[in-house]
Amino acid sequence: MTSAGTQDAGPIHSSYLPGYIFLSYVISSMGCATTLELLHRRTSRSGFYNWYLLLTSSITMGGIGIWCMHFIGNRAIVLGDGAQNIQILYNVAFTGTSFVLPVVVLLAAFYSIGVEERPTYIRILIGGFLTGSSVCGMHYVGQLGIANYRCAYKVANVVGSAAIAIFSSTVALGIFFRWRASWTDSWWRRGICACLLAAAVSGMHWTAAVGTIYTERVESINHGTQLSRSQTVIVCAVLACVACVILSACAIVAGGNRRRSTTRAHQLVLACAYFDPAGRVMVTPQALLPLRKVVDHYIGRTFKDDDLTRTHPTFLWAFRASRNWPVVKDLIPFMRNRLESEQRAIRKHVVTRGVVMDKETELQTDFDTLFKQLFCVTAQEISDELRQPLQDLGTLYDDVLSTAIPVSRLSRAMGRSSLRTGKGQLMFSVRQIQKHEATRFASMGFRFATIEHVTSALSRRIHVPETTLLERLRDMRDYASSNRTFGEGVHLISFVMRPTVADHFEILTTKGTGNPLPSTTLPMKRLQVQHLDLISHMEGWSMNTCLKYLSSPPAKQDDLAVDEFRRHLVEGIASLAETLPEEMRTAARFSARPLVTPCRTANRLSEEDLKSQHCTLLTFCVVGTLDTQVPNTDFTFTPFRLFRVQQQVNDSIADRDGFTRELSQELFITDVRSGSTASEADLLASTKSAFLRLWPSRKQSTSGTTHSQESLFDKTTYALGDITVQKEVRVDVSRLNENAAHNPVGTHNAVIAAGDAVNTPTTYVDELYSLCYEPGIRLRPNSTLQHTKHKSET
Repeated sequence: MTSAGTQDAGPIHSSYLPGYIFLSYVISSMGCATTLELLHRRTSRSGFYNWYLLLTSSITMGGIGIWCMHFIGNRAIVLGDGAQNIQILYNVAFTGTSFVLPVVVLLAAFYSIGVEERPTYIRILIGGFLTGSSVCGMHYVGQLGIANYRCAYKVANVVGSAAIAIFSSTVALGIFFRWRASWTDSWWRRGICACLLAAAVSGMHWTAAVGTIYTERVESINHGTQLSRSQTVIVCAVLACVACVILSACAIVAGGNRRRSTTRAHQLVLACAYFDPAGRVMVTPQALLPLRKVVDHYIGRTFKDDDLTRTHPTFLWAFRASRNWPVVKDLIPFMRNRLESEQRAIRKHVVTRGVVMDKETELQTDFDTLFKQLFCVTAQEISDELRQPLQDLGTLYDDVLSTAIPVSRLSRAMGRSSLRTGKGQLMFSVRQIQKHEATRFASMGFRFATIEHVTSALSRRIHVPETTLLERLRDMRDYASSNRTFGEGVHLISFVMRPTVADHFEILTTKGTGNPLPSTTLPMKRLQVQHLDLISHMEGWSMNTCLKYLSSPPAKQDDLAVDEFRRHLVEGIASLAETLPEEMRTAARFSARPLVTPCRTANRLSEEDLKSQHCTLLTFCVVGTLDTQVPNTDFTFTPFRLFRVQQQVNDSIADRDGFTRELSQELFITDVRSGSTASEADLLASTKSAFLRLWPSRKQSTSGTTHSQESLFDKTTYALGDITVQKEVRVDVSRLNENAAHNPVGTHNAVIAAGDAVNTPTTYVDELYSLCYEPGIRLRPNSTLQHTKHKSET
């Protein structure tokens, strides 16, 4: 018996159209590829941008990769002899439900996988199971939407289709996230994963379709109220076109990024290298650092200055500016206004005089000042892009990287190098961010990846050789976590100088974090008068001579505290000597003059507390030759100019005052020379008031004797080539000990070898430089100590 309008003639024969089978797979591949492209850009569980990507990826996978594949695939099913009136019709309600169901399940699947750089296997298994379940669920709910047939299913096919869907989905997602974690993914790799994921959908569909039996056709169904196969295909085609549009947009953006990266390889660019507490670097999903162009290229006064090196005075200025962002931030509107005025003047000059300007033309004689303003304005623009105040942008890394563009295969076949100079340069602002800041940046669309995983992709995008970039990123990570200044206490250091052809002098420094010079730390906070008396006997001696003397009976003391200091001194000198070659130990000369320098502290302190935070240095000085080398891989030679500025900015209070003074003189003198317009008067006045707020006057000492490290400068400086001599009086007694009235540190002249005659406060580096050129230190011991030295040697 059958109900009215129902024909029970047994299972109806079904056949398949190959063209629609292939088309359904192509549509599914497009949906899967779009899904993976969107998931690739997801960086966090929070943030509107990431929730948008999660939702759209679920819709493209569930709606196009699964739903469209199902109904286009069913269009390939031909029942009976192919007569139009016996083909499949669909119920609108169940058809709509079958669209929503996989989208909801896939939301849970993709959310469960997470956004970590390397998802756990448990997460991938859960995501693969839910994805496969969504494929199966959509198929059988969609089958319930068949209005004019009753369907029966073979158990073996149901189990087999479910196994195929879950297993293939897990494999495809596992490969995708594995490649993504190692940052070796590319469009063709995502394409492979998309094909595997589409194979999971298609394999499940056709395994289930072969095991489907169509019986009891209902003839009373009104064709006008149901979706025909052709109408369903039209809906699927529209959704497929949406996938095409999304993929095309991603391809256009990727192409634009490649073109911009090639253009940036010829420009001077400021980039941000941020590291989270785990040491991972912050990049975009396309493996690119946040960056902006400063200028097309640096325009120097001479041909040699066309490249901005790390010892260039302008780079050193930018290096200091990045340590004084609170001083700079209030001046950004003034700088931007001045730059706009320059541009208007140039355009007016071109129009009125018909002058043709090109990129190689120097627009004004004082390009250094123009560049400094462009650097500060660019830094503010990057801060605005990252939605953070300028003072949180970070500090400038102490080197400039040059770009290198790969040459074509034809050029390599002709014998050219695989890389050619791109004439572009990159400056990096580095910073170690906190965990909550990393979460905020992730919600904005950035990812955090290990340096080793991201270097290959990043080197292709910024056109820096991979080995060079890997080394520099590791150094930036260490650089961001330390200001490379001495810790608290007393340190034995070796100050090794060697002359160079291009950069005057270089200093032997340590790599990574910690003390900036080769050193050992003595287990004490400060020196006492008795300690000073002991070390005074070793003035001008070599390391070996000092060790012999300290181990001899004349050096041993009855005072237990002093004798303990002697033992620590022996251990410290021996440890320091092990890091240097034998010839350097012999050439090194000890200075009995303790030097005082600011030191790093674990906690943030007030300005008054910072002024009292200093450490003491005991120095062995060496002046080497041009071919001086140190085999220890923990050390490297740094240009003296750069090293001096690095240590100068560690005294943040003194450097801030000096930088404020220099900035006000440079900007306002330039402004007077160029002339301010009436519209700029208010801005100029407000900027000057900002200077007054940032440049507090120092309190004058009322005491007759000064026990501070303040410097009293004569207004006259004497420039001797690349060395500037500046008259100065420094008294360092109270830093060592309040009762050390006879400290050997006295009045002397400080020699500054910064390259340019600028009035900047001297640092302990200048005193070390002076020590290397004092005859008593460099060539021979003091005559009054000859007898003591002779006794120790015998």
